[in-house]
Amino acid sequence: MADLKVRQLDEQVAAALKTRASRRGVSLEEEVRSTLVASVVARRDAFRRRAAALRAATRAQRGKGLDSARLIRKERDATG
Repeated sequence: MADLKVRQLDEQVAAALKTRASRRGVSLEEEVRSTLVASVVARRDAFRRRAAALRAATRAQRGKGLDSARLIRKERDATG
C-alpha cells in the first residue's frame, strides 16, 4: 500500500470530507480513501463502457469498407 500526503487542500474540501466522514461514522482517512477509490473505479468503468461501445460499433461495420488493406489498395489503384 502507498502512503500519500495531500498538501494545500482547500479548506472547504477538507471540511466537506470531514463532515461526510463524521456522518458515515468513519475516519477522515477512510473517507478520503473511499472517495479516491470510487473516483478511479468510476473513470475505469466509464472507459470500459466507451471501449465496449466502440468495439460494438466497429463490429457492426465490418465488411462495410473498414478493411484497411482494401482501402489502401483502392487508393493505390486510384493514384496509379
